[in-house]
Amino acid sequence: MIKMMIAFFKDYFKYKKEIDKQSKWIEQYAEKKNYDVNPNKMIATNLKIWLSEMEGIYSKRFCPCFDPSGGKENDKAMICPCKYIDDEIEEYGTCHCALFGKKDLSKEDWKKSGKRLMKEYRIPLNIKGNTLDTRGMQIDKHRGLPIPDASHQLKNTLLNHKAKELDVIVATEQEVFNLEKIAKYKGYSYSTTKNSDSHTVKLGF
Repeated sequence: MIKMMIAFFKDYFKYKKEIDKQSKWIEQYAEKKNYDVNPNKMIATNLKIWLSEMEGIYSKRFCPCFDPSGGKENDKAMICPCKYIDDEIEEYGTCHCALFGKKDLSKEDWKKSGKRLMKEYRIPLNIKGNTLDTRGMQIDKHRGLPIPDASHQLKNTLLNHKAKELDVIVATEQEVFNLEKIAKYKGYSYSTTKNSDSHTVKLGF
């Protein structure tokens, strides 16, 4: 928890200007659609940080819950606010990342949405030594993408990983592309090896 808080405040000050920019369009969109923005300030701010980071990495405001798929139409649909927002708010009360929700949601409803999200993303990781195998995750029914994807698994691993290198096994070339983009943005060293049924991205921190 302490490491998460340190990371939060570090990112907050890094992206403060971008957070203010995100806040403006988010409030305008919520008003236009008659939605509410997540009342939990830390969760909402984290989502704004991650949206800003997505823009920094990919030059597009992709949903903070999913990395690009490489498919033109699918990726267009995942630019926040995503194509699936209305259907998910109707089904769950909030969008997938719990940034937007229905007007009549109670605090308990928002908490339930947050718990649903954490249940998807805070799962046991397949990590052995300095190797993280990101394959075999559940698939989101709307986007057809793994939850959590390789970059979210990497992010969770780095909260506790103390080694200077990490081998990340991924299933697709698009996931390699995404990890390499993240590595460039973060200043990590990286190299990639193609295996018979997967790829290994070696990251140095």
